[in-house]
Amino acid sequence: MPQYDVSAALAAVDEHFDTFVAELQELCRIRSRRQEPDQMAVTADFVAGSLRRWGGTAEVVPWEHSYPYVIGEFAGGSPALLHFNHYDVEVEPTGDDDAWTSPPYAAEVRDDRLYARGVADDKGALMSRVHAAAAFRLAGLGAPVTSRFLIEGKRQLHSPGLASFVAAHADRLASDAALWENSWVDAADRPLLKLSEKGILYLRLTATTLSRELTSQNTALLPAATARLAAALATLQRPDGTVLVPGFADGARVPTGTELDLLRALHFDGEFLRDRAGVDRFLGDLTDEQAAVEIRTRPTLTVTGFTGGDNRDDVTLGIPSTASAKLEIRLIAGQDPARVREAIVKHLADQGFGDLAVETMATSRPNLTDHRDPFVTLVADAARRAYGAEPVVEPYTQWVGNQGVLAGLPIVGVGVSRFDSGVDGPNENIRLDDYRNGIKHVIEVMGAMAVTA
Repeated sequence: MPQYDVSAALAAVDEHFDTFVAELQELCRIRSRRQEPDQMAVTADFVAGSLRRWGGTAEVVPWEHSYPYVIGEFAGGSPALLHFNHYDVEVEPTGDDDAWTSPPYAAEVRDDRLYARGVADDKGALMSRVHAAAAFRLAGLGAPVTSRFLIEGKRQLHSPGLASFVAAHADRLASDAALWENSWVDAADRPLLKLSEKGILYLRLTATTLSRELTSQNTALLPAATARLAAALATLQRPDGTVLVPGFADGARVPTGTELDLLRALHFDGEFLRDRAGVDRFLGDLTDEQAAVEIRTRPTLTVTGFTGGDNRDDVTLGIPSTASAKLEIRLIAGQDPARVREAIVKHLADQGFGDLAVETMATSRPNLTDHRDPFVTLVADAARRAYGAEPVVEPYTQWVGNQGVLAGLPIVGVGVSRFDSGVDGPNENIRLDDYRNGIKHVIEVMGAMAVTA
């Protein structure tokens, strides 16, 4: 069937590649920072305009707890492929702008790399999907599949509005498979296919022991909130991070032997991480091979912050009346955030700390696509054709996200960056050849889905 022959679309990528790169540069020059609402709105309009410019439909939809979503479609044959991406940047602390060789929003090309904040995570991946759909139109071909787009602008990292948006627009997002936002090419030039995301449960614990703060001359008579909270936290985990809460890991999916083999085959630069952290070994003296598995497959609890009392740089006299701590729990596929919360609350009560207030700050459900799913095989075969290299399948990842809102749909993460692209740091970049290959990879996926439908 000629309309499924992607050779003309692949050739169109080469013919129009400079135009594609120029449009990506335009997007990267917009400061889509969560701290700048006006620029976030401009970015949403730009993305929607790009979808329309290349022959698709698009709508910018304001939504609760989020900057506007962009929802769009390139009409084509059956089946339907969903593309999920985000247009906000600065997912993590980014460091000093002065550390950049060129300004972070200049989007300069040097030595066949495009340097810009957010180009690796996630604007490059986003536009590669748009340009893949555009290539069929430029080649004079009908789209082999229907491409649907769900593009968000996070106001908060855990995307609290995403689940309600997906539920409200289920008909427009209905698809047979999804390509998730981001991945990269590893140190051995192998495209990486990500099949999961961890979920998150973020809690705030607050201890209140007095109606007001009083002078510390009364310490022999009155309880300090800081001491009570510290004692409660000490019951949750050992110093090495081992969680002591009964039922904490209930439901967590146990990796199969094949999945463990896949994880051990992944590139893991333990030396880089130890050097960056200023340590000479990992907890439990894990080898790099063991660390590659543990970081992806173990649910964790982190006390991310502790506040209480008077922390001024001065000698102060007082018994803290309140103290609070934030807990970040990363969940593995199979775990339920509500059940984990219940286990923690019960544990605190059993340990004599039932008076602590427990506030849920954020949740997202973990998700995992089975590596044996036919869509994973299809995406891997398409990667072999596009990159001329054997892809690497990552069945579990250490990243937290929101894939759980699409649970039941086969999801594969693909991208256009490198493991050393400097995501969220100075001089974030992608290689132009990786961008070209990333567009062609999506084209190959689309063509293969049409043939196998």
